[in-house]
Amino acid sequence: MTESLASKRAEFERHLWDHAADEFQAQFDERRELTKNEVAFLVQVRSWVVEPDEAGILNKLGAALRNDEDRIAVLLQVCGLTRNKILTDLRASGSAAGLTIPSSYRKIASTNGWNIAGPYLLKRLRAVLGQFDQNGPALEGLFQSLNQATWPGYIRQQRAKLSGHEAEYRVANLLSSLGVPFSPEEKAENPLCRDAQIDGISFDLVIPSARNPAIVVKSTVHTANIGQYGESKDHLEMSEARDWIDSRYASHGKPTLLAFVDGVGFRSNRAGLDGVLTKSDEFCQFKSLWKVVVIVAKRLGLPLHVALPRSIQREFAPFITRWNAHDIVMDQENLRSTVGWLEAGEGLVTRTD
Repeated sequence: MTESLASKRAEFERHLWDHAADEFQAQFDERRELTKNEVAFLVQVRSWVVEPDEAGILNKLGAALRNDEDRIAVLLQVCGLTRNKILTDLRASGSAAGLTIPSSYRKIASTNGWNIAGPYLLKRLRAVLGQFDQNGPALEGLFQSLNQATWPGYIRQQRAKLSGHEAEYRVANLLSSLGVPFSPEEKAENPLCRDAQIDGISFDLVIPSARNPAIVVKSTVHTANIGQYGESKDHLEMSEARDWIDSRYASHGKPTLLAFVDGVGFRSNRAGLDGVLTKSDEFCQFKSLWKVVVIVAKRLGLPLHVALPRSIQREFAPFITRWNAHDIVMDQENLRSTVGWLEAGEGLVTRTD
């Protein structure tokens, strides 16, 4: 039985990921307090930036950053910059002036690029730290408040990058814990590693291997408005995978095309979501991660079992029936112990051999 697009949409909405309550996302929301050394450095820099001698300030600031390259990070953060933003801006000016802009923000004071990087940074430090004319404990408190206020913007790029790979990372970790082979194996440790490649098509994960694909996974998670580009990219990549499978494999030997799709960003443009749901064979979300285990168990013939609340079993009865999985799905309420079981969204999973 093939599910209708309307039923798939309804399932997606019922199990939509609340990224604001997710532990992974929460780690980006609150910044650790500044250390005593970091506060002391900011106090020192504040005393410099209010001086009129710009050349003298740049010499002292450059020397301090060369002496301890880690110091640059807190300066970038408190004046509203990011590690990538400053390098991008400086490259635009540096190339015309024949100056060397390093590949790492930590080396910003160690090349002749400091000739433009220094004034660029000083202007922004003066705009922020120059407003602070207090001393002692009150100034430390201001810096701690500034630290918390600027952190979400500073970490935004890294958060977006890591969030986009969190889905495949969780699948890879779950498979690894269950002893299920997949490619690339590195995904369980480094979700930013290169995807698996088959005939020039990229897949986030291939189970059990790229040479013998039984399940191919495409993940796409959006926690903000995806816009026209996101809509087109998601639909296009899923269509490309669908066309590749249909053209290369006979009907009985086709890999299962599994989409891991989630996030409120898909509400902003439903065409992208519709494309993913229509072109994939199956889809799962963070809450229905257990579906991956059902598909793996049936496609690879592995002794995997899934424990679900009865309410979830009723809701997903069509999926369980479609995969003839009644023999591996059991009532979570009947478990005497959860020792040896792994969390997989709203379900628990285990391997019994």
